[in-house]
Amino acid sequence: MPETMQKSGGQVIVDHLIANGIDRIFSVPGESFLGAMDALYERGNEIQFINCRQEGGAAFMAAAYGKLTGKPGICFVTRGPGATNASIGVHVAKQDSVPMILFVGQVSVNSIQREAFQEIDIPAMFKPLAKWAIQIDDAERLPELLSRAIKIATSGKPGPVVISIPEDMQNQLANAPAVVPNVPIVSSPSPDQIDRLGVLIGQAEQPVMVLGASTWTSEACDQIADFAKRHDIPVVAGFRCQDKINNDHPNYVGTIGAGTPPYITDLINGSDLLICLSLELSEIVTQGFTQFTYPKMQQTLVHIHPGEEELGRIYQPNLAIQSGTAEFAASVADRTFDVNSKRTANTKQLREQFEAFVTPSTCPGDVHIGEVLAWLDKRLPNDAIVSCGAGNYTHWVLRFIQHRNLGTQLAPLGAVMGYGVPAAISASIQFPDRIAIAFAGDGCFLMNAQEIATAKMYGASPIFIIINNGIYGAIRMHQERAFPTRSIGTNLENPDFVAYAESFGANAYRVAKTAEFADVFEEAVAKPGPSLIELVVSEEAISPAFTLTELIERSLKEQAEK
Repeated sequence: MPETMQKSGGQVIVDHLIANGIDRIFSVPGESFLGAMDALYERGNEIQFINCRQEGGAAFMAAAYGKLTGKPGICFVTRGPGATNASIGVHVAKQDSVPMILFVGQVSVNSIQREAFQEIDIPAMFKPLAKWAIQIDDAERLPELLSRAIKIATSGKPGPVVISIPEDMQNQLANAPAVVPNVPIVSSPSPDQIDRLGVLIGQAEQPVMVLGASTWTSEACDQIADFAKRHDIPVVAGFRCQDKINNDHPNYVGTIGAGTPPYITDLINGSDLLICLSLELSEIVTQGFTQFTYPKMQQTLVHIHPGEEELGRIYQPNLAIQSGTAEFAASVADRTFDVNSKRTANTKQLREQFEAFVTPSTCPGDVHIGEVLAWLDKRLPNDAIVSCGAGNYTHWVLRFIQHRNLGTQLAPLGAVMGYGVPAAISASIQFPDRIAIAFAGDGCFLMNAQEIATAKMYGASPIFIIINNGIYGAIRMHQERAFPTRSIGTNLENPDFVAYAESFGANAYRVAKTAEFADVFEEAVAKPGPSLIELVVSEEAISPAFTLTELIERSLKEQAEK
């Protein structure tokens, strides 16, 4: 029989985290989890407590940690206000398929369902957002349920788990057997499935491979790139999944999602075999579920995904393979299948179209966003980590910044405002020797700007690049499309961003002309601590593809013609 000893509930929680390789947690302290905090104090040399300024920022940092490491990102928050603030990070972890565990301090067990101070039904609240949401009332069950929680967060399609921990349970003594570290449960393809894939590749005249988000390793990225090259298959990255293949690879031809270029749409529509690897066939990658016929695509569909629930969820595949991405990549790493003699060899042409697409064109205003980003793309080392949130500025970031290594893109698939700043802070704390950049619009930045204090406190050196056009650009664009010249609620009155950043002790700069950026960036990189660079851009620069005025004129013309 394994040896057991008496420990408090808080100690059992911390033991499980440390035994499973968790070296950092993100939190806004609360009186509802003092028992867990005291246990963290006891083990402070083994696990770092990152004290954040708002629970949404803390949860974003935890989600980014999960994406960067593959281990569950851990966040501790208090009940009611803390839980509601942190819910946005759980939503991101769910849509990004990254492992995360949110611990929520709860009122004492004998106060539950009495509308106690700040009480909220945590499992009920988070059930739609998480893979699993539970309240643990008995410390004796902590070893069982914590092991289960970590297993759920990391196995199959990874995702968030939420655990409510009543404050009295954290101080309750319980038997605590030695922790057995979790081993994620991952499926692999069968030999027959790989053989069937080979037959379909041999029959295809215009195959395309599309890469999604989950369970990648650096080795898997290389294996899939080599596989595509051997079989002359063009590779497309799903929305915000560009770091799953070296963007300099000759078979990489662009992205699908928001702002999909026409040549990619034509490629997908003209394909006869679509190999979707770790990709969720969501609204954003299917152009609002309009690009493919339902329930069977016109294309032969091969869908490989670690989560069984994703296979056939919307579109019925001709070949469904439940497999981890790394496991699938290993299964095809040494396979070479026959290629159809009628194969239309267009990969080189597509690559040329991609290179033309990521070459900046003209841009209104004194700061040319595309030129700034193209310079930055050439300047950044291959391991630099780039994050962003949501807004029209992301169209430039996703178009002109290329990724060459796995784990260099932190961009929420749900396009959530406010994510980029805390994600870059998390990345800089995790990898202090790497450049971590957060791009943010002026609206996006201010949603979690206070986390500059967290970066300063823990010696992190993220660089925040604000693309300041004085408006909520994405919403303004949608308004002008639907109701031209009738915009409302999108103009912003901003602070002095330089003064704001300097008040936190950050380095801060304002760039009003394109030529100023390079010197400013080099100075920011050379200085320790967080840095902010404000790019003053024209509201006319609403998109890399058109100006605001052009959009309004086009919308008015379309309405007049109806």
